[in-house]
Amino acid sequence: MKAPAGNRTKLASIVKRHAPSEIPPHPIWSEESAGDPVALFVHSILAWEAPLATADAAFEKLSKQLVDWNDLRVCLVDETMEIVGPRYPNAFRRLLLLRTSLTAIYKKHHEVDLRHLGSSGKREARAYMEALPEVPSFVAHRTLLVGFRHNVMPMDARLLVKLQQAGVVDPEASESAVATWIAKELPNDALVEAHFALHAFADSTPDKSVGGKGSRSRPAAKAPKETAEAPAAEPSPRSVKSSAKKSTAKGAGAKKTAAKTAKAAGSRKTTRKAASAKDSKTTTKSTKTTKTKKTTGKAGGSRKKNP
Repeated sequence: MKAPAGNRTKLASIVKRHAPSEIPPHPIWSEESAGDPVALFVHSILAWEAPLATADAAFEKLSKQLVDWNDLRVCLVDETMEIVGPRYPNAFRRLLLLRTSLTAIYKKHHEVDLRHLGSSGKREARAYMEALPEVPSFVAHRTLLVGFRHNVMPMDARLLVKLQQAGVVDPEASESAVATWIAKELPNDALVEAHFALHAFADSTPDKSVGGKGSRSRPAAKAPKETAEAPAAEPSPRSVKSSAKKSTAKGAGAKKTAAKTAKAAGSRKTTRKAASAKDSKTTTKSTKTTKTKKTTGKAGGSRKKNP
Protein backbone atom coordinates (compact mmCIF):
# COMPACT_ATOMS: atom_id res chain seq x y z
CA MET A 1 0.00 0.00 0.00
CA LYS A 2 1.34 3.39 -1.00
CA ALA A 3 2.03 5.71 1.92
CA PRO A 4 0.08 8.99 1.93
CA ALA A 5 1.73 12.35 1.48
CA GLY A 6 1.37 13.78 4.97
CA ASN A 7 2.40 17.11 6.40
CA ARG A 8 6.01 16.66 7.50
CA THR A 9 6.20 20.01 9.27
CA LYS A 10 3.18 19.32 11.48
CA LEU A 11 4.41 15.80 12.28
CA ALA A 12 7.84 17.09 13.33
CA SER A 13 6.22 19.82 15.44
CA ILE A 14 4.02 17.31 17.31
CA VAL A 15 6.92 14.93 17.96
CA LYS A 16 9.14 17.76 19.21
CA ARG A 17 6.43 19.23 21.46
CA HIS A 18 5.44 15.93 23.10
CA ALA A 19 8.75 14.06 23.11
CA PRO A 20 9.75 12.90 26.63
CA SER A 21 13.06 13.98 28.05
CA GLU A 22 13.75 10.27 28.41
CA ILE A 23 11.83 7.06 27.77
CA PRO A 24 9.09 6.97 30.46
CA PRO A 25 9.78 4.55 33.34
CA HIS A 26 6.85 2.26 32.58
CA PRO A 27 6.20 -0.75 34.84
CA ILE A 28 7.58 -2.99 32.09
CA TRP A 29 11.05 -1.63 32.85
CA SER A 30 10.89 -2.87 36.43
CA GLU A 31 13.47 -5.36 37.68
CA GLU A 32 10.98 -8.24 37.63
CA SER A 33 10.08 -7.78 33.97
CA ALA A 34 13.13 -5.97 32.55
CA GLY A 35 13.88 -7.28 29.08
CA ASP A 36 10.83 -9.57 29.10
CA PRO A 37 9.09 -9.21 25.70
CA VAL A 38 5.92 -10.87 27.03
CA ALA A 39 5.60 -8.10 29.62
CA LEU A 40 5.96 -5.58 26.80
CA PHE A 41 3.38 -7.49 24.76
CA VAL A 42 0.88 -7.44 27.64
CA HIS A 43 1.52 -3.74 28.27
CA SER A 44 1.01 -3.04 24.55
CA ILE A 45 -2.41 -4.70 24.60
CA LEU A 46 -3.34 -2.53 27.57
CA ALA A 47 -2.02 0.59 25.78
CA TRP A 48 -3.87 -0.13 22.54
CA GLU A 49 -6.48 2.62 22.03
CA ALA A 50 -6.13 3.68 25.66
CA PRO A 51 -4.23 6.41 27.57
CA LEU A 52 -0.73 5.39 28.59
CA ALA A 53 -1.27 6.23 32.27
CA THR A 54 -4.34 3.97 32.31
CA ALA A 55 -2.33 1.13 30.78
CA ASP A 56 0.48 1.60 33.33
CA ALA A 57 -1.95 1.40 36.25
CA ALA A 58 -3.66 -1.73 34.90
CA PHE A 59 -0.31 -3.41 34.19
CA GLU A 60 0.87 -2.75 37.72
CA LYS A 61 -2.32 -4.28 39.17
CA LEU A 62 -1.96 -7.41 37.03
CA SER A 63 1.74 -7.76 37.92
CA LYS A 64 1.04 -7.60 41.65
CA GLN A 65 -1.96 -9.94 41.78
CA LEU A 66 -0.83 -12.65 39.34
CA VAL A 67 2.00 -15.13 39.75
CA ASP A 68 3.28 -14.92 36.16
CA TRP A 69 2.04 -14.47 32.57
CA ASN A 70 0.94 -18.10 32.39
CA ASP A 71 -1.33 -17.33 35.35
CA LEU A 72 -2.80 -14.47 33.30
CA ARG A 73 -3.30 -16.88 30.40
CA VAL A 74 -5.44 -19.29 32.44
CA CYS A 75 -7.44 -16.59 34.22
CA LEU A 76 -11.04 -16.11 33.14
CA VAL A 77 -11.99 -12.76 31.66
CA ASP A 78 -14.26 -12.06 34.64
CA GLU A 79 -11.33 -12.58 37.01
CA THR A 80 -9.01 -10.17 35.17
CA MET A 81 -11.93 -7.74 34.84
CA GLU A 82 -12.11 -7.58 38.63
CA ILE A 83 -8.42 -6.64 38.72
CA VAL A 84 -8.32 -3.88 36.07
CA GLY A 85 -11.93 -2.75 36.52
CA PRO A 86 -14.93 -2.94 34.15
CA ARG A 87 -14.58 0.74 33.16
CA TYR A 88 -11.30 0.14 31.36
CA PRO A 89 -11.67 1.08 27.65
CA ASN A 90 -13.00 -1.93 25.70
CA ALA A 91 -12.40 -3.98 28.84
CA PHE A 92 -14.00 -7.29 27.84
CA ARG A 93 -12.58 -7.36 24.31
CA ARG A 94 -9.14 -6.33 25.51
CA LEU A 95 -8.94 -8.91 28.32
CA LEU A 96 -10.29 -11.65 26.07
CA LEU A 97 -7.55 -10.72 23.57
CA LEU A 98 -4.97 -11.04 26.33
CA ARG A 99 -6.11 -14.56 27.13
CA THR A 100 -6.41 -15.82 23.54
CA SER A 101 -3.09 -14.34 22.36
CA LEU A 102 -1.14 -15.70 25.34
CA THR A 103 -2.77 -19.08 24.74
CA ALA A 104 -1.66 -18.97 21.09
CA ILE A 105 1.93 -18.26 22.19
CA TYR A 106 1.78 -21.11 24.71
CA LYS A 107 0.53 -23.61 22.13
CA LYS A 108 3.47 -22.82 19.84
CA HIS A 109 6.21 -23.05 22.48
CA HIS A 110 4.59 -24.89 25.41
CA GLU A 111 5.35 -21.80 27.47
CA VAL A 112 4.48 -18.10 27.44
CA ASP A 113 7.74 -16.72 26.02
CA LEU A 114 8.73 -14.35 23.18
CA ARG A 115 12.49 -14.20 23.70
CA HIS A 116 13.06 -16.16 20.51
CA LEU A 117 12.12 -13.02 18.54
CA GLY A 118 15.51 -11.55 19.44
CA SER A 119 17.36 -14.28 17.52
CA SER A 120 14.92 -14.39 14.59
CA GLY A 121 15.27 -12.33 11.45
CA LYS A 122 13.20 -9.14 11.23
CA ARG A 123 10.89 -10.58 8.59
CA GLU A 124 10.35 -13.77 10.54
CA ALA A 125 9.73 -11.91 13.80
CA ARG A 126 7.26 -9.55 12.16
CA ALA A 127 5.44 -12.40 10.42
CA TYR A 128 5.22 -14.27 13.74
CA MET A 129 3.72 -11.30 15.61
CA GLU A 130 1.30 -10.38 12.86
CA ALA A 131 0.11 -14.00 12.63
CA LEU A 132 -1.06 -14.12 16.26
CA PRO A 133 -4.87 -14.39 16.16
CA GLU A 134 -6.84 -11.15 16.55
CA VAL A 135 -3.74 -9.19 17.66
CA PRO A 136 -3.95 -5.57 16.38
CA SER A 137 -1.02 -4.27 14.34
CA PHE A 138 -0.43 -1.63 17.04
CA VAL A 139 0.36 -4.37 19.58
CA ALA A 140 2.57 -6.38 17.22
CA HIS A 141 4.52 -3.34 16.00
CA ARG A 142 4.90 -1.81 19.46
CA THR A 143 6.39 -5.06 20.77
CA LEU A 144 8.82 -5.18 17.84
CA LEU A 145 9.73 -1.48 18.00
CA VAL A 146 10.23 -1.00 21.74
CA GLY A 147 11.50 -4.51 22.50
CA PHE A 148 13.64 -5.25 19.43
CA ARG A 149 14.11 -1.86 17.69
CA HIS A 150 12.38 -2.82 14.45
CA ASN A 151 11.73 0.04 12.04
CA VAL A 152 7.95 0.13 12.43
CA MET A 153 5.49 2.63 13.90
CA PRO A 154 2.58 1.49 16.11
CA MET A 155 -0.69 3.02 14.94
CA ASP A 156 -4.25 2.55 16.21
CA ALA A 157 -7.58 4.19 15.35
CA ARG A 158 -7.35 6.57 18.30
CA LEU A 159 -4.02 8.07 17.20
CA LEU A 160 -5.08 8.10 13.54
CA VAL A 161 -8.12 10.23 14.36
CA LYS A 162 -5.99 12.72 16.30
CA LEU A 163 -3.50 13.03 13.42
CA GLN A 164 -6.35 13.57 10.97
CA GLN A 165 -7.85 16.28 13.17
CA ALA A 166 -4.48 18.01 13.45
CA GLY A 167 -4.12 18.06 9.65
CA VAL A 168 -1.04 15.82 9.68
CA VAL A 169 -2.60 13.25 7.33
CA ASP A 170 -5.59 13.10 5.03
CA PRO A 171 -8.97 12.07 6.54
CA GLU A 172 -9.13 9.23 3.99
CA ALA A 173 -5.79 7.71 5.06
CA SER A 174 -5.76 4.28 6.70
CA GLU A 175 -3.85 3.15 9.80
CA SER A 176 -1.35 1.01 7.89
CA ALA A 177 -0.64 3.73 5.32
CA VAL A 178 0.01 6.39 7.96
CA ALA A 179 2.19 4.03 10.02
CA THR A 180 4.29 3.25 6.93
CA TRP A 181 4.66 6.94 6.08
CA ILE A 182 5.82 7.93 9.59
CA ALA A 183 8.28 5.01 9.79
CA LYS A 184 9.88 6.18 6.53
CA GLU A 185 9.72 9.88 7.38
CA LEU A 186 11.61 9.69 10.70
CA PRO A 187 15.13 8.36 11.36
CA ASN A 188 15.24 4.77 12.62
CA ASP A 189 16.90 5.70 15.90
CA ALA A 190 14.14 8.26 16.59
CA LEU A 191 11.14 5.96 16.13
CA VAL A 192 10.89 4.82 19.78
CA GLU A 193 10.95 8.40 21.05
CA ALA A 194 8.47 9.41 18.33
CA HIS A 195 6.11 6.62 19.36
CA PHE A 196 5.95 7.83 22.96
CA ALA A 197 5.61 11.42 21.76
CA LEU A 198 2.66 10.52 19.48
CA HIS A 199 0.99 8.52 22.25
CA ALA A 200 1.37 11.52 24.58
CA PHE A 201 -0.09 13.72 21.84
CA ALA A 202 -3.12 11.41 21.54
CA ASP A 203 -3.57 11.44 25.33
CA SER A 204 -3.50 15.24 25.43
CA THR A 205 -6.13 15.66 22.70
CA PRO A 206 -9.86 15.19 23.38
CA ASP A 207 -11.47 12.23 21.68
CA LYS A 208 -13.60 13.27 18.71
CA SER A 209 -14.77 11.53 15.58
CA VAL A 210 -13.90 12.63 12.07
CA GLY A 211 -15.65 11.95 8.82
CA GLY A 212 -14.15 10.20 5.85
CA LYS A 213 -14.15 6.70 4.46
CA GLY A 214 -10.67 5.98 5.76
CA SER A 215 -11.38 7.11 9.27
CA ARG A 216 -11.94 4.39 11.85
CA SER A 217 -13.29 6.63 14.57
CA ARG A 218 -15.58 5.31 17.25
CA PRO A 219 -19.33 5.63 16.69
CA ALA A 220 -21.11 8.38 18.55
CA ALA A 221 -22.56 7.33 21.88
CA LYS A 222 -26.32 7.09 22.21
CA ALA A 223 -28.05 10.00 23.83
CA PRO A 224 -28.77 9.32 27.52
CA LYS A 225 -32.34 8.93 28.67
CA GLU A 226 -34.09 11.83 30.28
CA THR A 227 -33.37 12.26 33.97
CA ALA A 228 -34.49 14.58 36.71
CA GLU A 229 -31.35 16.65 36.23
CA ALA A 230 -31.91 16.98 32.49
CA PRO A 231 -35.70 17.33 31.95
CA ALA A 232 -37.25 17.10 28.52
CA ALA A 233 -37.78 20.36 26.60
CA GLU A 234 -41.23 21.98 26.88
CA PRO A 235 -43.44 21.59 23.78
CA SER A 236 -43.95 24.64 21.56
CA PRO A 237 -47.40 26.39 21.40
CA ARG A 238 -47.82 25.11 17.86
CA SER A 239 -47.31 21.52 18.91
CA VAL A 240 -49.67 22.00 21.88
CA LYS A 241 -52.36 23.39 19.56
CA SER A 242 -51.86 20.53 17.12
CA SER A 243 -52.10 18.02 19.99
CA ALA A 244 -55.34 19.63 21.19
CA LYS A 245 -56.85 19.37 17.71
CA LYS A 246 -55.86 15.73 17.46
CA SER A 247 -57.32 15.05 20.92
CA THR A 248 -60.63 16.78 19.98
CA ALA A 249 -60.84 14.84 16.74
CA LYS A 250 -60.18 11.61 18.59
CA GLY A 251 -62.92 12.45 21.13
CA ALA A 252 -65.46 13.19 18.40
CA GLY A 253 -64.57 9.99 16.61
CA ALA A 254 -64.95 8.03 19.82
CA LYS A 255 -68.44 9.51 20.40
CA LYS A 256 -69.56 8.61 16.87
CA THR A 257 -68.26 5.09 17.29
CA ALA A 258 -70.06 4.73 20.63
CA ALA A 259 -73.33 5.99 19.08
CA LYS A 260 -73.05 3.54 16.19
CA THR A 261 -72.34 0.71 18.62
CA ALA A 262 -75.37 1.61 20.79
CA LYS A 263 -77.61 1.87 17.73
CA ALA A 264 -76.47 -1.50 16.46
CA ALA A 265 -76.99 -3.01 19.90
CA GLY A 266 -80.55 -1.57 20.06
CA SER A 267 -81.32 -2.88 16.62
CA ARG A 268 -80.14 -6.33 17.58
CA LYS A 269 -82.23 -6.18 20.79
CA THR A 270 -85.40 -5.18 18.85
CA THR A 271 -84.83 -7.96 16.34
CA ARG A 272 -84.48 -10.48 19.14
CA LYS A 273 -87.77 -9.28 20.76
CA ALA A 274 -89.62 -9.48 17.44
CA ALA A 275 -88.33 -12.93 16.76
CA SER A 276 -89.28 -14.03 20.26
CA ALA A 277 -92.82 -12.64 19.91
CA LYS A 278 -93.20 -14.31 16.53
CA ASP A 279 -92.06 -17.63 17.93
CA SER A 280 -94.48 -17.23 20.86
CA LYS A 281 -97.45 -16.56 18.53
CA THR A 282 -96.52 -19.51 16.33
CA THR A 283 -96.30 -21.78 19.36
CA THR A 284 -99.71 -20.58 20.71
CA LYS A 285 -101.37 -21.08 17.33
CA SER A 286 -99.90 -24.54 16.97
CA THR A 287 -101.10 -25.48 20.47
CA LYS A 288 -104.67 -24.30 19.74
CA THR A 289 -104.77 -26.22 16.46
CA THR A 290 -103.64 -29.40 18.19
CA LYS A 291 -106.27 -29.07 20.92
CA THR A 292 -109.04 -28.50 18.34
CA LYS A 293 -108.06 -31.62 16.40
CA LYS A 294 -108.10 -33.72 19.57
CA THR A 295 -111.57 -32.46 20.58
CA THR A 296 -112.99 -33.18 17.11
CA GLY A 297 -111.57 -36.70 17.18
CA LYS A 298 -113.20 -37.44 20.54
CA ALA A 299 -116.59 -36.18 19.37
CA GLY A 300 -116.51 -38.36 16.25
CA GLY A 301 -115.64 -41.45 18.28
CA SER A 302 -118.62 -41.00 20.65
CA ARG A 303 -121.05 -40.78 17.73
CA LYS A 304 -119.88 -44.15 16.39
CA LYS A 305 -120.49 -45.92 19.70
CA ASN A 306 -124.16 -44.79 20.01
CA PRO A 307 -126.08 -45.75 16.79
